[in-house]
Amino acid sequence: MSLIGFELIAKRAWTVLPGHTFSMSILWNKKKIPSSIGRDIYHEPGLILPDKRIAATGRIHHLSESTINHYEPLQTAPCKLICQQEFPVKDLKIELLARKKGIMEPIHQTAVLLWWSKENNLIKKTELHLDPQSIESNPPDQYFMDLSFLLGKI
Repeated sequence: MSLIGFELIAKRAWTVLPGHTFSMSILWNKKKIPSSIGRDIYHEPGLILPDKRIAATGRIHHLSESTINHYEPLQTAPCKLICQQEFPVKDLKIELLARKKGIMEPIHQTAVLLWWSKENNLIKKTELHLDPQSIESNPPDQYFMDLSFLLGKI
């Protein structure tokens, strides 16, 4: 059984404000895999430093005064790996819902995806740099990242 998950990682500092919410999910033929839905809700202002998690798939995480460790850099919880569907990888997409008001620069310039996979108790982490041609933006707050283009480069 193969497990997969994704995380959106900052490559530059990201400012988050109370109310900023990011939702990520894995899509197959534009259908969401329900167990892949992840949501990150920021209740406190902060700065996400480079190489820290902004959002992830497979769980819901609230970042508030009671859940933030003020002695460590701000980041959300890791992704929760889900069972990989039996489908060709060429049709894999990530949907990101994020307020464009909070994203000042193109997402492909400020973030990368981490693809986590686990098979036979072996965990693998692959950094996927986002190509602007692989990202479809749908107003007002939706991005689709076509990983068929990216995964062919691994």
